[in-house]
Amino acid sequence: MMQFFQNAGLSIVWAALGVVLLFIATLAFDMLHPMRLRQMIEEGNVAAGIILGAVVIGTALIISAAIN
Repeated sequence: MMQFFQNAGLSIVWAALGVVLLFIATLAFDMLHPMRLRQMIEEGNVAAGIILGAVVIGTALIISAAIN
C-alpha cells in the first residue's frame, strides 16, 4: 500500500513539473515572438489563437517525451 502512495506522489510531482514547464515555455514564446499573441487573441484574432494552441500542443508533446 505504501508503494501506491509513493507512486501517486511521484506522479503528482511530475505532472506539476510538466505544467510549470509548459507555462514557462508558453510565456517565453510569447515574449520572444515579434507579435504579442496574447494581445492579438484578446482583440479577437482567431489565427493568433490557433498559432498559440499549436505551440502549446507541440511544447506539451516535447515535455511529455522528456519526462517519460
